[in-house]
Amino acid sequence: MKWNDLIELVMIENNGTASLSFLYDQAANYRDLPAGDWRKTLRGVLYREVKRGRFKKIGLGVYALSSYHDISNSAYSSALNNRSVHDYLSEVKDYHSTIEGMLIEIGNLMEYKTYTSDLNKSFDSKRLKELCGIREIPDFTYPELKDVVSKSDIIWFTKSKLPFPKFIFEVESTTNFTNSMFKMYQMIDFDTRFFLVAPESRQRTYTDRLGKEPFVTVKNKFEFRSFEQVTQLYFSSVEHYELKSKFLS
Repeated sequence: MKWNDLIELVMIENNGTASLSFLYDQAANYRDLPAGDWRKTLRGVLYREVKRGRFKKIGLGVYALSSYHDISNSAYSSALNNRSVHDYLSEVKDYHSTIEGMLIEIGNLMEYKTYTSDLNKSFDSKRLKELCGIREIPDFTYPELKDVVSKSDIIWFTKSKLPFPKFIFEVESTTNFTNSMFKMYQMIDFDTRFFLVAPESRQRTYTDRLGKEPFVTVKNKFEFRSFEQVTQLYFSSVEHYELKSKFLS
């Protein structure tokens, strides 16, 4: 099978879209992979076919069939049009799914294996499960602990033969962080960092919760990041990705 036909088939079977990481993971299901850097070949074919109009770019490292209907005010298009983070966030209706989607696309770009428990939620009309690199938690620990971790909002796993959770993110809009932090605390013996992501105005609530037991004794494992910081990182990543694509094309 030719690379361009492989890319199209993966997209068709994935609701019309595919991230680069998902294309890499699925390629072996459609053809024998050659020796050498076949990922570079796949990317080259993908970029060429985007220029020809067979596929189009709809996100940070996310592509779709030319017939796919994306939205004009997406995070990706907002970044390309140099909108301010404040203006973009002022129009967001579902912060939870939006931040989750950004974190997945950023994680894919950084070459982590991304996972979410919110498989049926959407980010800019893209279902989160169609953005993630993996859809099931790898067998990295005891079943009971694996079950707890599987309920996390977003996880970035190491891209290795035996993946381990490197970063766990919980997106908090209104709660007091306690449930999310207790869930993360179950992973305290692993080399994993925990990020609570919420509006900037809620950092004081996070700090207050972190100062109480049992979290205060391991507070170096926890970090707070605001919606604004995640969006700024996403916008900056889009700019870098576009510059890199143009430079290497």
